[in-house]
Amino acid sequence: MIRHIVLLSAALAGLLSATVGAQTARNATPQDDFKYLSANEAVALVNKPGPAPVVSMLSDHEYYFSEVVSRTTDGEVEIHHHWIDFVTVLSGEATLTYGGAVTGNRETAPGEMRGGAIAGGKVIALHKGDYLEIPADMPHLMTAPKNHFTYLIVKVRV
Repeated sequence: MIRHIVLLSAALAGLLSATVGAQTARNATPQDDFKYLSANEAVALVNKPGPAPVVSMLSDHEYYFSEVVSRTTDGEVEIHHHWIDFVTVLSGEATLTYGGAVTGNRETAPGEMRGGAIAGGKVIALHKGDYLEIPADMPHLMTAPKNHFTYLIVKVRV
């Protein structure tokens, strides 16, 4: 009996080690470089001339990217089927409408819908320091920015 337990334990240990060895390494893709921006460099990203909104890409990766966005005009309804938005408001104030049902939108890229109108959504005021997470497939719209409304957005693919 003990001999069977020892043999079974050895077989399970071999099976587990083979399974663990077959798994993909955590960092199977090349590691991203360290990135640093001084406060002046970060401010310069959103103080560029041009039509609103000004979007400054900070990083771009297969499964995530980050941007600093500065807008002085209303956005349009957005729905992202494969991206979660993590947003931190850096300055200014705006209104966010989220949820509800969307009509009149159009596909601008695979899995990306823009435009139309939101019916039955919830409305909140956004202020400096606010943080929000917008899950994939949730309609959302930023409107009524006062002066420059600036935010950091990190998008993660799901």
